[in-house]
Amino acid sequence: METISESIRADVPPRFADRMWSEFVYRSRSAGRPRSIADARWWVDEGAAENGSVAFAREGDHLRVTVALQCGGSSEEVSRTRDHLRHDLESYRTFLDERCEATHCRGEVRQVAA
Repeated sequence: METISESIRADVPPRFADRMWSEFVYRSRSAGRPRSIADARWWVDEGAAENGSVAFAREGDHLRVTVALQCGGSSEEVSRTRDHLRHDLESYRTFLDERCEATHCRGEVRQVAA
């Protein structure tokens, strides 16, 4: 079993990112994507993604979102999982930026950082 981990940086408050994670996962599920990171089996052949976690950590004025998955299977399945994870985290960052712009959440970043 191998652990793969990918991260993105975002300029949004942690609570906003957490709320938007739930929204992103829900919308993704509506489009045939998983309900949660633990349901990530759609990314790879059956059984390749066993379980995972998501963490939100403040780094100065930025937020780091890290997703870790326990993966089994062939090296191709692990590689495919890593590629999908990177793609999905980039999609999540875009989603965060768009929602933050629409809701003016960056004002919350300044308040939290001060």
